[in-house]
Amino acid sequence: MYRLLIVTEKQSVREMFEGMSGWEVMGFKQPRLRSTTEDALTCMEKHHIDAIAMDQSGVFADLDAHVEENCPTMLRFDVEDTPEEQLKTIRLLDRLLNQIRADHSNNQYDDNNALQYTRDRQMKAVLSGRVATQKELSARLRMLRCPEQGNVPCIVARLGLDEEDPFLTERWHYGSDRLEVALRNFFGGDQPHMLVHVAVVSQDEVRVLCYPRDAGRALEEESVRAFIEEVAQQVENYMGLRMKVLDVQQIPGLCAFARECSAN
Repeated sequence: MYRLLIVTEKQSVREMFEGMSGWEVMGFKQPRLRSTTEDALTCMEKHHIDAIAMDQSGVFADLDAHVEENCPTMLRFDVEDTPEEQLKTIRLLDRLLNQIRADHSNNQYDDNNALQYTRDRQMKAVLSGRVATQKELSARLRMLRCPEQGNVPCIVARLGLDEEDPFLTERWHYGSDRLEVALRNFFGGDQPHMLVHVAVVSQDEVRVLCYPRDAGRALEEESVRAFIEEVAQQVENYMGLRMKVLDVQQIPGLCAFARECSAN
């Protein structure tokens, strides 16, 4: 059972959560409700908390800072306006917690590695256009404590796999997920001025997202293209996988990948 902590001064929020039922069916203990930073910190000391929500009025700024600094793997979620919207958020939270707690390998479980693994999976879902709305996309990024935001301009490169070289089906015997990990090692997740994400979205296409470390400083398409082409050449040299850079373009933000946007 997952454990939630809701920190609020609003009676309406308390009443909403107290009026919601079926927590155990959804995989949660009854949420703990606290109204002060001191009470919330005491609760966190006494009990394991999987996810936290708090008023965004600024009253709990000290608690917010404490969570950011000392609880790097604790998921965060928003208090919604209605029970119906809150249930949608809780169900999404449950899915992400299940992914984090899943046994991904034979290695010893580590909270940080499990969270990063889930972040990578979610970024692949985003780049593949599998997230329905901008609101859901923003909620996923917030829940997983991702440094990326949905409305910051970034650059996406599309790379095509050689159609005449059935690399995935004949020469590579480990599946697209393992190929994705291998490519991620080549591109490197952390670059001096940007974060890099790699997603194998189909048998013939790879997408690379380059996100600026400084949200106020846009990345240059030419330098990003040069970086992508250089790494693609390294991949061919070491793995024998030929990838053609189809296009490199700036987008207004990750929210552009939400299906509601691509449909317009």
